[in-house]
Amino acid sequence: MAIVLLTILGTVLGIASGVMTTCALAFLCRRLKKLKGFHEDPENKSLESTAKEKNVLGTAEQFRVKKTMEPVQPRTWLTLPKIYGPKQMITSPEFINYTDYSLEMTVDRLPTGMEGANISTSMVDSTEDLFVISRSAAIDTASLSDVESEISEGWMEDVKLHFGMQFNHHKLELYLTIIEAQNINRVEGMTYSDSYVVAVLMTNLGKAKAETSIQTNTLHPIWQQTLTFPLLENHKQEGTLMLAIYCCDKFSRQDCVGEAQLKLSDVAMEERTDSWISLTAPEKVTSHGEILLSINYLPAANRLVVVIVKAQHLNTDKLKDLIDLSIKLTLMHQSLKLKRKHTRHVKHKINPVWNEMIMFEVPYEMLCKSSLELELLNQDCTGQNHLLGKCNLGMNCSDLELSHWEEMLTKPRKQIAMWHKLHA
Repeated sequence: MAIVLLTILGTVLGIASGVMTTCALAFLCRRLKKLKGFHEDPENKSLESTAKEKNVLGTAEQFRVKKTMEPVQPRTWLTLPKIYGPKQMITSPEFINYTDYSLEMTVDRLPTGMEGANISTSMVDSTEDLFVISRSAAIDTASLSDVESEISEGWMEDVKLHFGMQFNHHKLELYLTIIEAQNINRVEGMTYSDSYVVAVLMTNLGKAKAETSIQTNTLHPIWQQTLTFPLLENHKQEGTLMLAIYCCDKFSRQDCVGEAQLKLSDVAMEERTDSWISLTAPEKVTSHGEILLSINYLPAANRLVVVIVKAQHLNTDKLKDLIDLSIKLTLMHQSLKLKRKHTRHVKHKINPVWNEMIMFEVPYEMLCKSSLELELLNQDCTGQNHLLGKCNLGMNCSDLELSHWEEMLTKPRKQIAMWHKLHA
């Protein structure tokens, strides 16, 4: 037992002596470092202190830079304003190019405190021509009215068509050459740039119609195309030629720009005659609006797809109380109504937009004898629908409605969009 206690006591004393030795060595090292600093060269110490002072001064003289994302505006240099002599006064509508007019800096118009300043004459560029108004001229109201009338007459100018005519006695044919047209851009509300000419020759034997090609992306179309009409000798004095210019857009919407009638008896057709004719605007018919829609047929699925896009130019007389518009589509086979579908309702919009797709299942064999009827309806407060206009598409229709349906049959799986006018 005593041996164990002695062993433990020896271990504790050994650890304690080791710790004390380590602390004593660390203390001696610190003291040696301090004593070494005191015994250094005083000249080196003074140089180090001087360098530290210079560094402090250098950092104090530096500017503080602040990063910013705002654009830096350049400093504007103040310059003396250009002050001219007599003040120009508008006394006449005519401008005179008066190059000998002297420009002087007057003292009475200088800013305050600049009366004695030495102003350089290089500020005034006397070589430029200045538009100065004469003081002695008086206002001529008559000339002003003449100018206004000329401007109004220029903008109200009719659409003009340049054409040439000649009759061939051997072949008994009338040659009509359509050359060009002018002033199409001055038609009110005209936004199309594609145009063509339609010519109709009316005699006792009937009507003969021909039209030119479409000139695209121009408001001054030039055709230089010749249209041929059969014409007998004894019908020359009774014949009447109708000319009309139509403008269209990519959705096959056609508007008549101007039309005119010409009696063949008033034209000398023995030789080629070129002349200009003024076209008059067609009479405005009460429109029930127009609707833009696209149709296509999917043969693999036997589906007729109709996309109702939008409507515009509706008859506002029938939209006084409430606007709640929808379209009813009816698929018909001959006179039998097969199926009806409705679009959603669009409220409080005079130019409604639907962009809605409606599909009908129709076999391809029935398309030639089928048709599609569209009715634009407005629902009142009591829930009753009122017809605003309608249109039909199919093989039993005519004009644009027929061509739209035929193009759908010849080009399956392709969406074909066109504008259609609504009628009562």
